[in-house]
Amino acid sequence: HHHHRRRTATAAAARGMASASAKAKAKMYQARRRVLLNVVLHACDISNPCKRWDLSYEWSNRISKEFFNQGDREREEGLPVSPNMDKATADQCDTSINFIDFIVGPMFAAVRRLLPKAEICVSGLQSNRNVWYQRLEKKKQNSKGVPNEEDAQAHRKKWEARNDAFSEILATARRQADEARPKGSPSPLQTIFSVPALSSHPSRSPSPSSRSGKKESKSQSHSQRPKTTTAPKNRK
Repeated sequence: HHHHRRRTATAAAARGMASASAKAKAKMYQARRRVLLNVVLHACDISNPCKRWDLSYEWSNRISKEFFNQGDREREEGLPVSPNMDKATADQCDTSINFIDFIVGPMFAAVRRLLPKAEICVSGLQSNRNVWYQRLEKKKQNSKGVPNEEDAQAHRKKWEARNDAFSEILATARRQADEARPKGSPSPLQTIFSVPALSSHPSRSPSPSSRSGKKESKSQSHSQRPKTTTAPKNRK
């Protein structure tokens, strides 16, 4: 009898530990879900450079116009003109590439590691950046004045390094995602969202026995209800 009680207590303790571990795991994954949802929401917010070129270019024109209007207003008010909002000095191609290299690119590289289907966004981003870079180079070639050899060499080195760094960020994200995820296995995002979330309310659904009891009582009360008869209508 004593040994039986010890085994029962040990089993209860093991169940308690397992339940606590499951709750801790669910709580941890719940926090990760919130972070990931915020990341994906922010990625959607800055995803314009990932869209097909005609849409991306249209929205780039609109935001550039908005920026320059703000810069004009700041100048009228005697305020310092914000970065990228002075139409006399800002360049749309340069600003767009900076936005891609330093904000959108790193964000979507991280999303690509978690969500393989984000490759379509990464490919679009890479393609659009190439277009902006070609436009930047063409604009520089058509600009007035011939730069000296030293400036031209510095320009080439700068953009070669920038282009290589951007390509490496995306290549690393693709490689790490493929190495970490065996073919056919769920993505990291799917894994995190597959863990059951913590329920904020205890389940209030009635048990099968109580449901059947209710059905019985309902049927009984229905059978006990007195039958009503209607008088036959007078026929003419």
